[in-house]
Amino acid sequence: MPNIKDIIEELQFISDRISTQVRTIALGLLAIAWAILVGDSTFLRKLSEGLGKNLLLIACLSIFVLLLDFLQYVVAYIYVDQVRNAAEELKKEDSKNGESNEIDYPVSTLRKFRSAFFWAKQIVLVVTLVFFLLVLACYMFNYS
Repeated sequence: MPNIKDIIEELQFISDRISTQVRTIALGLLAIAWAILVGDSTFLRKLSEGLGKNLLLIACLSIFVLLLDFLQYVVAYIYVDQVRNAAEELKKEDSKNGESNEIDYPVSTLRKFRSAFFWAKQIVLVVTLVFFLLVLACYMFNYS
Protein backbone atom coordinates (compact mmCIF):
# COMPACT_ATOMS: atom_id res chain seq x y z
CA MET A 1 0.00 0.00 0.00
CA PRO A 2 1.45 3.39 -0.99
CA ASN A 3 2.15 5.93 1.70
CA ILE A 4 0.53 9.36 1.83
CA LYS A 5 3.60 11.08 0.34
CA ASP A 6 3.46 8.83 -2.75
CA ILE A 7 -0.27 9.46 -3.12
CA ILE A 8 0.22 13.23 -2.90
CA GLU A 9 3.01 13.10 -5.50
CA GLU A 10 0.81 11.09 -7.86
CA LEU A 11 -2.07 13.50 -7.28
CA GLN A 12 0.21 16.44 -8.11
CA PHE A 13 1.40 14.66 -11.27
CA ILE A 14 -2.17 13.94 -12.38
CA SER A 15 -3.30 17.49 -11.58
CA ASP A 16 -0.46 18.86 -13.70
CA ARG A 17 -1.41 16.55 -16.57
CA ILE A 18 -5.07 17.59 -16.36
CA SER A 19 -4.09 21.25 -16.43
CA THR A 20 -1.83 20.66 -19.43
CA GLN A 21 -4.63 18.88 -21.28
CA VAL A 22 -7.09 21.64 -20.43
CA ARG A 23 -4.72 24.26 -21.86
CA THR A 24 -4.04 22.21 -24.97
CA ILE A 25 -7.73 21.62 -25.73
CA ALA A 26 -8.69 25.23 -24.99
CA LEU A 27 -5.92 26.54 -27.25
CA GLY A 28 -6.95 24.03 -29.93
CA LEU A 29 -10.56 25.19 -29.84
CA LEU A 30 -9.42 28.80 -29.95
CA ALA A 31 -7.16 28.08 -32.94
CA ILE A 32 -9.91 26.23 -34.82
CA ALA A 33 -12.44 29.00 -34.18
CA TRP A 34 -9.93 31.66 -35.23
CA ALA A 35 -8.92 29.77 -38.37
CA ILE A 36 -12.54 29.45 -39.46
CA LEU A 37 -13.36 33.07 -38.66
CA VAL A 38 -10.42 34.54 -40.58
CA GLY A 39 -10.04 31.86 -43.28
CA ASP A 40 -9.76 32.96 -46.91
CA SER A 41 -11.05 29.89 -48.67
CA THR A 42 -14.61 29.74 -49.95
CA PHE A 43 -15.38 26.82 -47.65
CA LEU A 44 -14.10 28.62 -44.53
CA ARG A 45 -15.95 31.85 -45.42
CA LYS A 46 -19.19 29.90 -45.86
CA LEU A 47 -18.57 28.03 -42.60
CA SER A 48 -17.80 31.32 -40.84
CA GLU A 49 -21.03 32.89 -42.11
CA GLY A 50 -23.05 29.99 -40.74
CA LEU A 51 -21.20 29.65 -37.44
CA GLY A 52 -19.79 33.14 -36.82
CA LYS A 53 -21.50 34.08 -33.57
CA ASN A 54 -21.21 30.57 -32.17
CA LEU A 55 -17.52 30.42 -33.05
CA LEU A 56 -16.97 33.76 -31.38
CA LEU A 57 -18.65 32.41 -28.24
CA ILE A 58 -16.49 29.28 -28.40
CA ALA A 59 -13.37 31.43 -28.72
CA CYS A 60 -14.44 33.58 -25.75
CA LEU A 61 -15.18 30.50 -23.63
CA SER A 62 -11.79 29.04 -24.55
CA ILE A 63 -10.09 32.24 -23.43
CA PHE A 64 -12.15 32.11 -20.22
CA VAL A 65 -10.87 28.55 -19.60
CA LEU A 66 -7.30 29.81 -19.98
CA LEU A 67 -8.06 32.68 -17.59
CA LEU A 68 -9.43 30.23 -15.00
CA ASP A 69 -6.26 28.15 -15.39
CA PHE A 70 -4.10 31.22 -14.87
CA LEU A 71 -6.11 32.33 -11.83
CA GLN A 72 -5.79 28.87 -10.30
CA TYR A 73 -2.00 29.12 -10.43
CA VAL A 74 -1.90 32.73 -9.21
CA VAL A 75 -4.08 31.88 -6.20
CA ALA A 76 -2.02 28.73 -5.56
CA TYR A 77 1.18 30.78 -5.60
CA ILE A 78 -0.19 33.34 -3.13
CA TYR A 79 -1.49 30.57 -0.86
CA VAL A 80 1.76 28.59 -0.82
CA ASP A 81 3.75 31.78 -0.28
CA GLN A 82 1.60 32.59 2.76
CA VAL A 83 2.17 29.08 4.13
CA ARG A 84 5.92 29.47 3.49
CA ASN A 85 5.96 32.76 5.41
CA ALA A 86 4.08 31.14 8.28
CA ALA A 87 6.55 28.22 8.26
CA GLU A 88 9.50 30.62 8.38
CA GLU A 89 7.95 32.42 11.36
CA LEU A 90 7.31 29.08 13.09
CA LYS A 91 10.90 28.04 12.42
CA LYS A 92 12.19 31.26 14.00
CA GLU A 93 10.07 30.63 17.10
CA ASP A 94 11.11 26.97 17.25
CA SER A 95 14.81 27.85 17.04
CA LYS A 96 14.36 30.17 20.01
CA ASN A 97 12.62 27.42 21.99
CA GLY A 98 14.79 24.57 20.71
CA GLU A 99 11.75 22.78 19.26
CA SER A 100 10.92 21.58 15.77
CA ASN A 101 7.33 21.58 14.54
CA GLU A 102 5.80 20.99 11.14
CA ILE A 103 3.33 23.46 9.73
CA ASP A 104 -0.03 22.29 8.48
CA TYR A 105 -1.50 23.60 5.25
CA PRO A 106 -4.55 25.42 6.59
CA VAL A 107 -7.83 25.18 4.72
CA SER A 108 -8.19 28.83 3.84
CA THR A 109 -10.28 30.80 1.41
CA LEU A 110 -7.35 30.87 -1.02
CA ARG A 111 -7.08 27.08 -0.96
CA LYS A 112 -10.80 26.79 -1.64
CA PHE A 113 -10.50 29.25 -4.55
CA ARG A 114 -7.61 27.24 -5.97
CA SER A 115 -9.71 24.10 -5.93
CA ALA A 116 -12.72 25.95 -7.34
CA PHE A 117 -10.67 27.31 -10.26
CA PHE A 118 -9.24 23.83 -10.91
CA TRP A 119 -12.71 22.32 -11.24
CA ALA A 120 -14.29 25.33 -12.96
CA LYS A 121 -11.77 25.32 -15.79
CA GLN A 122 -12.51 21.66 -16.47
CA ILE A 123 -16.27 22.13 -16.37
CA VAL A 124 -16.19 25.20 -18.63
CA LEU A 125 -13.88 23.38 -21.04
CA VAL A 126 -16.19 20.34 -21.27
CA VAL A 127 -19.20 22.63 -21.83
CA THR A 128 -17.27 24.56 -24.51
CA LEU A 129 -16.13 21.39 -26.25
CA VAL A 130 -19.62 19.86 -26.23
CA PHE A 131 -21.06 23.15 -27.53
CA PHE A 132 -18.45 23.25 -30.31
CA LEU A 133 -19.24 19.67 -31.35
CA LEU A 134 -23.00 20.36 -31.30
CA VAL A 135 -22.60 23.52 -33.37
CA LEU A 136 -20.44 21.69 -35.88
CA ALA A 137 -22.81 18.69 -36.03
CA CYS A 138 -25.89 20.91 -36.51
CA TYR A 139 -24.13 22.82 -39.27
CA MET A 140 -23.09 19.61 -41.03
CA PHE A 141 -26.57 18.06 -40.83
CA ASN A 142 -28.27 21.25 -42.02
CA TYR A 143 -25.97 21.75 -45.00
CA SER A 144 -25.34 18.18 -46.14
